[in-house]
Amino acid sequence: MSVHRGTIPAEEYDTTYFLRECEGYEEYLRSGGTELPRRLLAALALAGDLKDVRLLDVGCGRGELLRYAANQGAIPTGLDYSMDALKLAAPILDGTNASLLRANVRQLPFVEGSFDLILALDLVEHLHPHELDDMLREAYRLLVPGGRLIVHTMPNLWYYRYGYPLFRAVQRLRGVQLPRDPHERSRRVHVNVQSLTTLSGSLRRAGFRARVWLQDTQEYKQESNRVMRFAYRVLASVYPLRWIFCNDLFAVATRES
Repeated sequence: MSVHRGTIPAEEYDTTYFLRECEGYEEYLRSGGTELPRRLLAALALAGDLKDVRLLDVGCGRGELLRYAANQGAIPTGLDYSMDALKLAAPILDGTNASLLRANVRQLPFVEGSFDLILALDLVEHLHPHELDDMLREAYRLLVPGGRLIVHTMPNLWYYRYGYPLFRAVQRLRGVQLPRDPHERSRRVHVNVQSLTTLSGSLRRAGFRARVWLQDTQEYKQESNRVMRFAYRVLASVYPLRWIFCNDLFAVATRES
């Protein structure tokens, strides 16, 4: 498998990344892959009944979503270009009908119309713009007419630009010092942070009819003050404040008949 120019090296996504950094690792370690974080449950709720659905999970990571889909009666296939991801996924998929494949998302090794549903959850922020365009065109090709692509991505670019500076100022008043750049820890892998408009534009260019929205799935466990937790939920839920304080973007994109 060749590494395309600009692609983040697969070695960045090693076992340490998946078990210490990649969101959902706490649930994975606690349950052995049977428990899903809220953002994945929210995405799967959009999928509806999965029985006999031919499903592709692009960037399947640890594989817990594939396990869930298989238990719901889907015919799931997962792919990732990280060998460590596939090694983590294989044991929890033992005994299921899920398939695993190593591949690059820019060139998906399936024939046109192979899938009813494609999931790209917490993937697009890891793809450079040209890689994202390629992946979306491939997803469009692989879906049957009427098939759907479900996307979740975080963080929200507008939060980074507008919400975070306000949040940082409030935290400073509380005696909490936060970095000026919220991106400094994740910059090596979050190379294409999205907003409502950028994600919508990318999906339309690939030919999809798409709905893109913000939906808060955070639990705010790091905040011990109940009043502040309530305030965070309000800010992330109420328009127009949610545009700059909600950090979860979802999309359902359909290949029209």
